[in-house]
Parts: sequence; C-alpha cells; structure tokens
Amino acid sequence: MRVTVIIPTYYRAKDLSTLLDNILKQTVKPLEVIIVDDTPSDEVKVVYEDKKEKFAKEGINLIYVRNPKQPSLTIARNIGVSIAKGEIILFLDSDVIISSNYIENILRVFQMFPNALGVQGHILIKKSIRNRLKFTLIDTLYKLFKLPHSTINSSCKIFEYPIYLTNITNCQWLSGSNMAFRREVFNEFKFDENLLKYAYMEDLLFTYSIYRKYPQSLYITPFAKVIHKLSEEGRPKARIEHPYVRSCRKYVLSKLFGVKGLLTFALQTFGLVVFYILFSLRTLKDKHKNQ
Repeated sequence: MRVTVIIPTYYRAKDLSTLLDNILKQTVKPLEVIIVDDTPSDEVKVVYEDKKEKFAKEGINLIYVRNPKQPSLTIARNIGVSIAKGEIILFLDSDVIISSNYIENILRVFQMFPNALGVQGHILIKKSIRNRLKFTLIDTLYKLFKLPHSTINSSCKIFEYPIYLTNITNCQWLSGSNMAFRREVFNEFKFDENLLKYAYMEDLLFTYSIYRKYPQSLYITPFAKVIHKLSEEGRPKARIEHPYVRSCRKYVLSKLFGVKGLLTFALQTFGLVVFYILFSLRTLKDKHKNQ
C-alpha cells in the first residue's frame, strides 16, 4: 500500500524540518509528502527547498502547496487529499516526532484488519502517576464534566485517550496529530471547512462521524509511537479557553449530537471553570508556602 503523508502547517518551520528528517528515516518510505502551508511568510517554503533533493534521493516526492483559501487546518487537509496519490492518506501535525518504524506499523494494522478505515499511532504522554488515588479522582472529575482527558486504562472512547497501551485497540475517535485513512474514506467524508484557523476538535468531528457509520473501523496501535511536542506556534492562547476555541467546541458538539451536544458543551464549560479555580487556588497556596 502506497502512503501519502499530508502535513498542514502554520509557521513551525523548525518543527517541520525535524519531522521531515523523521520521515526520511522511516523503515517504510511513503510515496509522497505534501506540505500544505498556511504561513504568510516564506519560512516553511525555505525548509521545503532545503529538503526536496534529499527526499528525491530516497524516491519520495516532496510537494509544497500554499493554501490559496482562508487559513484553516481543515481546508489545508482537504487540499492535501485532493492531490494525494496514495492508497493510504496519513496526516501528521508539523510538531510531532514519529518513531522510525511508525509508517510500517500503521500499515501493519491496515493489513491485519481489512475492516480498518482509520489508524493512529500512540502518543507517548509523560505522566508520573505517583498517587494512583489522586489520579483516579481527577480522572473521575474529567469524566463527570465530559472533558477530554487521559486515562490509565486502554479505553479509547470519545473524550478519552489511553496513557498506557500494549495491544492494538478499537477507538471511537482518532487524534488529528497523527491519523491515517484508506483513500476511499474521502469519497464519503471530508473535513468541515466551517472550522477555520486552528479548527479545534475537527478531528473528533471527522473521525467520530466515521465511527458512528462504521463501528469497529478505527484503531490505535502502541507500536507506532509518537511524541507530540505541542508547539506554542499557531496555537491560540487564553487563561481558560480562547473564545474561538470555545466556538469550535460548541459547533462540533452541536453538529455531532444536536441538543445533547449543547448540553455537553455547557457541562464542559462549567467543568473548565471549576478546574481553573482549583488550579488557581493550588497555585496561590504553593506561592504562600514558598514565601
């Protein structure tokens, strides 16, 4: 199966350069890598110019496309899909680092499970669980408010992401930082271009829609390892939640679940305020303790 890698990016030239070096070291090389650039300057194009000959020597076609529409992660992904030639379409955020056998292990899942429409690797989350009771309490609170959170079991249900994973597991959704799909998926589904700019939760809207129509078709594999650096470039900043991020969350939840989604949105928003207050009180307490 031939693989097309699509990398949408908004700035993050240094992160992109590191990711492209990771791709060159893959045990299974992709057919092509498509960079879809939302950056108004030429810094990403400079990275492309620097890498294209190295990719050509490995038999990989490195393609650079400037997004001609509004800056948007969803639009950039759809542009990439429209020119992709591979049977498997792999999306990578520009600020991830992938293991050298990442593509090999993603393809292995597609080969093992003919029903698989989408596969993601496992993001390595650095969490030291010294107090299991405390973590369980926090986990319970996140579940109560239906907030996205990490969980210590292998569950990959909506709003959950497993910290520890030893086996290939079914998912209800896939993380947009790294996710691969069979080409035929895009005959029926596309990324919602109403979600502009940062396009928060666009991955949930896209992949949960697939899950609802084709249950048991999405997988996560612990053997394709990913580090998500969560670069600050290109991310909206706010003390609790950026207003645009909040509007994306409301849009996605209402589109997926209707009135129930709006109730979930309200519950999540209340939960975010609660956690912000608790965090602020803890920070204040620590500050007084250190004085």
